[in-house]
Amino acid sequence: KVSKACTSMSMWVRAMDIYSRVYRTVEPKRAKLAEAEAALEKTMSALKEKQDKLAEVESRIADLQKMYQDSVDAKQELENKQQQTAGRLGRADKLTAALGSEQVRWAETVKDFDQQVHDVVGNVFLAAACVAYFGAFTSTYRQELVEGWITRCKELEIPVSEGVQLADVLSTPYQIREWNTCGLPRDQLSTENAVLVTCGRRWPLMIDPQDQANTWIRQKEGKNGLQIIKLTDPNFLRTLENAIRIGQPVLLEEVGETLDPSLEPILLKQTFKQGGR
Repeated sequence: KVSKACTSMSMWVRAMDIYSRVYRTVEPKRAKLAEAEAALEKTMSALKEKQDKLAEVESRIADLQKMYQDSVDAKQELENKQQQTAGRLGRADKLTAALGSEQVRWAETVKDFDQQVHDVVGNVFLAAACVAYFGAFTSTYRQELVEGWITRCKELEIPVSEGVQLADVLSTPYQIREWNTCGLPRDQLSTENAVLVTCGRRWPLMIDPQDQANTWIRQKEGKNGLQIIKLTDPNFLRTLENAIRIGQPVLLEEVGETLDPSLEPILLKQTFKQGGR
């Protein structure tokens, strides 16, 4: 018969024997594991310390690199400013040299301006006389008139420029170039006629067999909404009225020796403004 008490004791003894054998095998490994973990912890602590020092060194290197880059950028900026300043100095020297030769011309220009201011009374008188009387005369007779007026002004001690022309007083070279661009011939007679057309208080009547004035007016006033009419047009009065109302230029073509009586108020400038028109 099997004893139950001995069975339990036998099982306990066998278990203790197995535990003792396992313990003798595992315990050294546990000790080595603890020792290895302690060594690992020490090594990791040293590694952390070295990593912190490395991060500090890298941070200092980054700061030094930034300082170096800033210094390089500042150096480059100074070099650019130096080149720019050198270029400005070179251009200033050239400008100074160029203006040195312009000083004579400026002095002559100032002298001319002073003379024009001194002669303004006589010049304006001649320009007004030209506008009033030039219209019907040829270029030769116009020149004789101007020479006679200049002589008379000198006799009366009225200051006047020698050889003054109508275009010199009532127009500018830029304005004349614009007229030439619009088709005005470049001769003196055409220029004087253009001054009479633009500066006269009366409506200009242009005898134009070659259509030069017609072409010039069309190109000059086309951008301003020029209205072109003829006395034979059925609605020419309506077109003329609308143009006057809104301020558009009008070119009346093919005018004969007589005019429609309905144009008399316009020729006499018997117009008025009402409501801004």
